[in-house]
Amino acid sequence: MALQSDSADFLELFRKSSKELFSEKFYEAMNSDSFNSSKFYHRCNEISVSNHKDKVITICKKFLRFLEKSTAWNIENSRYDVSILLNYWIYDKLTDIYGDKNDKEISFGFAALQYAWEYHNYNPKNQLYHQKYKPDLNMVNHDDWKKRKELYDYCINYDLIVPLCRSYDQTCMEYYEYIEKKGPLYEEYEKICIPGESKCPHFYEKCRDYNPKSFLSELPCHSKIVANKSAAAKAGTQHHPSGPEQGFGPQTFSMVSTSETSEIGTKVGHSVLGVAPVLLTATALYRYTPVGSWIRKLGGYNSNGVSDLDEFSSYTQESSDMFSDNSASYISYQPI
Repeated sequence: MALQSDSADFLELFRKSSKELFSEKFYEAMNSDSFNSSKFYHRCNEISVSNHKDKVITICKKFLRFLEKSTAWNIENSRYDVSILLNYWIYDKLTDIYGDKNDKEISFGFAALQYAWEYHNYNPKNQLYHQKYKPDLNMVNHDDWKKRKELYDYCINYDLIVPLCRSYDQTCMEYYEYIEKKGPLYEEYEKICIPGESKCPHFYEKCRDYNPKSFLSELPCHSKIVANKSAAAKAGTQHHPSGPEQGFGPQTFSMVSTSETSEIGTKVGHSVLGVAPVLLTATALYRYTPVGSWIRKLGGYNSNGVSDLDEFSSYTQESSDMFSDNSASYISYQPI
């Protein structure tokens, strides 16, 4: 569900996102229906597409809302490339409208957004940032685009979740499965990304070292996860004996069902109780760690300068300091 907020500013939407992972916060902010409908209406209403113009206009407005604060991401000093996230978001939205096999309509959609981008008002001194966010179909138009998107999302989330997983057992338990599921992606792209092949994602080299198989067994919760899986498998075998020779009559079945129900109730109770430390961990992360400070600062702009990128330059300078490679106290990202 899209983030709802009184703010029509992308940075404020990003800061208020209920999500924890960077990519998820970005997509939730982009999907928000909170924006000044009249501010971008004229520019987006001029776009030309063959079908579903009203839906593409909505994408256009959200795109321009993001573009208005593009300088905040300070691309030169960051460890991630937000333009990749942006283009995947655009492509995903257009495929929702036209289907991912309708290359012609998707191409028209990107062209329409390029038109809106080209004529969007911006301060010339911020041209570098503006140029970075020109919609680029070639960046994301691949048969395996969903897998590439999943891989890139994981890559930019890695620097946040893996250090936390190494330090906090509860966080490790929470994200272990998320990390583990990226293993098959790496197995697939390891076969493709060899010298002489052109099918490799352009960002793969920067993600290569994040392969779960290289560190998953070193996480503090690994042994506990393995033990839990083993116990669950054993319990499943005991609860599902085969054949009537086991002597299970109605009374025995009732006893087993009651036992299983009790066990499920216990597990649910434990899951509910487990929410508290997760919330405490997340609260501590965003309130007391450098990551929390970074996100709070990301929202700390002058609210009177929503439509004036030039007035936003003081914030950009501060943001640049936060994203600088020399700032060792922050978890940062490298362009991918």
